[in-house]
Amino acid sequence: MLLLAGDIGGTKALLQLIEYQPARGDVPAETRIIGQQRFLCQHFESLDAIVQTFLLSFNPLHQSIDSACFGLPGPVLGRRVQLTNLPWVVDADELGVACSLSEVHFINDFHAAALGVSSLSSNTVQTLLPAAPSGETAPHSPCDIHGHYLVVGAGTGLGVAPVFFDGVKALPVAHEGGHFDFAPISETQQCLLRWLWQRFEHVSYERVLSGPGLETLYEFFCRFDCPPSYRLTASQKLQKNRLKSSQNSEVGADIAQLMPECPANRPDRVFKHVSAAQIQQLADGGDAIAIKAMTEFVTIYGAFVGAAALFWNAPQGVYLAGGVAVKIQHWMRQPYFQQAYLEKGRMQGIVESRPVFLVTDENLGLGGAMQFNLQRMKA
Repeated sequence: MLLLAGDIGGTKALLQLIEYQPARGDVPAETRIIGQQRFLCQHFESLDAIVQTFLLSFNPLHQSIDSACFGLPGPVLGRRVQLTNLPWVVDADELGVACSLSEVHFINDFHAAALGVSSLSSNTVQTLLPAAPSGETAPHSPCDIHGHYLVVGAGTGLGVAPVFFDGVKALPVAHEGGHFDFAPISETQQCLLRWLWQRFEHVSYERVLSGPGLETLYEFFCRFDCPPSYRLTASQKLQKNRLKSSQNSEVGADIAQLMPECPANRPDRVFKHVSAAQIQQLADGGDAIAIKAMTEFVTIYGAFVGAAALFWNAPQGVYLAGGVAVKIQHWMRQPYFQQAYLEKGRMQGIVESRPVFLVTDENLGLGGAMQFNLQRMKA
């Protein structure tokens, strides 16, 4: 039997074809990888074109594919899906006919990532934040999962998948949690939100917590003289406390009154777009603006992951997937991520009990999509 899996992102697509032999009597099931390939989505007009190109290389005899599963970036509500960060509409039935696929299944890309977590090895998972001692049982190692967990990840977009463990297997519940309303945790982020409201009808976390989001943060700090959220001076902290305690202050008070440097005082400056990868390089080289952007990015990441750990009971931890975190590991290990993750007021004890793991396996979603195929074959 031939099984095809695809992990489709806003930037790249990973495809894998395997041969699967079901168990026969005392002979266990066997799998053999026939081929795997990475494609840049911008070079293709459709998912059909990517699949056809892949199969020309690894299935030249045009053998029928028994089952194909694709993790897609966007809400999967049926067999026809509009992708969120790609201008594609994909149709399962049309794809099956065009590419000789007997069965075609679509799942959300973070549904696929969540399925892939159960098959990770210890050398592809790192502990970012260990769990504090509590009454709940945290995993002895990142891959020792016997309960509910959560998968979050920033890439071209921002994905979230709570995972329910029924005692035997993991059951992901994919949703569009990356599109929650962005919730500022500092005066700088308040200023950021006001600026973003001028650009977008709806300002979600994905607008600032993704590859394009990092680019947006860099532009913000180029245009505004705000400090990062966790580097306020003593006088600014005093002003902040006074503003909060003032009986006469209005909700939504002008941030400019609190931080005079926050409004754009360089409106004539020509802004040159810089990619997320370039921002990381600039930050690593000591560029002040890029350091601000990276610092704020991991701060927002920590705050979002901590909030997600509150809405889903995940004693087995939070797994950070996506393409961004693994590329900026040095910055993820700075204190800003941890501080923002833990600052949850009366609920700090809850997030302290949730370990946070960093997944370094780029094939996580691909492995999950193939796992979906294999589960169907074994059913």
